[in-house]
Amino acid sequence: MHKLFADPSILDDAFRETMPLPDKTMADLFFEAAAARPDSPAIRFMDACITFSELSKRITTCKDALEALDVRQGTVISLCLPNIPEAVILFYAINQLGAICNMIHPLAPPAGVIHHVQKTNSKVLFIPDLFLERLAKPLDEALDETPLKKIVVIPLMASANRLPRWLYQIAKGRTVKRHMPSGTRWITWSNLLRSARPNVNERRSSQDHNVAPQDNVETADRVSVYLHSGGTTGKSKVIELTDRNFNAIACQIVFAIGIPPGSDYPTGHSMITVLPLFHGFGLCIGMHSMLANACCCILVPRFSTKTIAGIIRKYCPTLMAGVPTLYEALLNADEMKNIDLSCFSAFFCGGDSLSPDLKKRFDSFLKGHGSDCRLREGYGLTETVTVCSLTHEVSADRSGIGVPLTNMEMKIIDPETRETLPDGETGEICVTGPQTMKGYLNDPESTRKALVRHDDGKIWVETGDLGYRDPDGFYHFRGRIKRMIKVSGIPVFPAEIEALISELPDVLQVAVIGIPHPYKMQVVKAFVRGREGCDREALEEAIRTVVGIRLLRYAVPKEIEFVDRFPLTNIGKIDTMALEKQELEKQEE
Repeated sequence: MHKLFADPSILDDAFRETMPLPDKTMADLFFEAAAARPDSPAIRFMDACITFSELSKRITTCKDALEALDVRQGTVISLCLPNIPEAVILFYAINQLGAICNMIHPLAPPAGVIHHVQKTNSKVLFIPDLFLERLAKPLDEALDETPLKKIVVIPLMASANRLPRWLYQIAKGRTVKRHMPSGTRWITWSNLLRSARPNVNERRSSQDHNVAPQDNVETADRVSVYLHSGGTTGKSKVIELTDRNFNAIACQIVFAIGIPPGSDYPTGHSMITVLPLFHGFGLCIGMHSMLANACCCILVPRFSTKTIAGIIRKYCPTLMAGVPTLYEALLNADEMKNIDLSCFSAFFCGGDSLSPDLKKRFDSFLKGHGSDCRLREGYGLTETVTVCSLTHEVSADRSGIGVPLTNMEMKIIDPETRETLPDGETGEICVTGPQTMKGYLNDPESTRKALVRHDDGKIWVETGDLGYRDPDGFYHFRGRIKRMIKVSGIPVFPAEIEALISELPDVLQVAVIGIPHPYKMQVVKAFVRGREGCDREALEEAIRTVVGIRLLRYAVPKEIEFVDRFPLTNIGKIDTMALEKQELEKQEE
């Protein structure tokens, strides 16, 4: 069994205050890792294995093909793709050219894809053939209204092993061909790569396959990626991120998982990359941080408990990152009942609040399946790419979001005065360090509000999240400032109420919002998904009792509504804005 924390002294390095960061691009770090481990697996996908050497060759070919499309420094390329090898290949090829990678949710509606392309001035769009039926006609009709020069269609199973590729072709091949537009701005993936072959052959005759030439590389502080905010508290924004932002995490995360500084590239480590690459958590933790450290990504284009169980049995991965709903699904899956998890070194959770009850149950599940790991919670936001604080293994029993990663700083301030608050007092979480975004694209006002120079002279991200630091230096998340409910002028925090309700055994999911009240201004309403067959009256009483005992009476839900399912955001969080809108519509009826 791999055990990253064999030496507890590693923690001194895992969470030390500072460390030097390379002044390099993401592609630089990838190709250095590839040169060090050319024969190691870089990607596993649908029973196929791509080594670092082979992946390097494919990236170089793709780079040459993009050059043939006149992609150059500053060109914006949109990827509307699931977790497939071609998304990885494109990401690093685009980065080599100094172009900008715009990540779009692959399930976005046609109007959403068009909006993101227009907003970012994208010149090329990549989509999978599976989505042609849904996207082809609307995109083709809107082409003249967009800056797009080309739309490239990639076969979903282009890199899969022979059998899954053959089965996919039988199931979807005719449908795909029928929906492929005939216009000159539409091109297939194979035709795109074919356009690069003469140039590639010429270069490969004199150059090492494992290390691609670095053309047009500027500073690590150039904008290289556009990610889109979840939009859970307002209109979605385009977040400008740099090579340094991503590389900071890639360098820091290896220490956080216990790989000693100064050591060679780790061997034998692989990540189940199930989190979507259009999101910072999946793109940076699931992909770049792994490949930049010569670790393997096991790409999962669509989550299912059956798929995850099969991967664990076949490949014995060592790392996994997920959101709370993913871990809840694994807990309840029949496929996971008799599985051996002793191969794992670490499980990470982020993207949404991890309830104490879910952590307790999953930790118990790990212990019962041969693992001495515990679920480790982190905190982050897209404005810092992803995670900027993390619990470490030896203190994973503690609640909270851990301590800042190396080179990152956090503090709690009074949102009105911006004064730093003492330990134990709740205020706004602020973050600074090399992961801090460049800004919001074409939105200087929002950038000015989010990136603020404090009295210490540093630029801080004012997150809009509430939290506190305990006397041991551990940080705790309490909820969004905009989600804070004021009942008769008293602040009430939905995340605290949700955490308490989640501890009840008959509760599967819960969301708390504030609803209008004639004289209290707001009162608490809880939406609950209970276990099948539970006594709802008894559960309702238990909810009010536990909240009333452990929190202020203002936090006791005035209303409790049982639901079969929750509306979700595009990254799988419960969409509390949708619930609030639903309640307002009820009030207006």
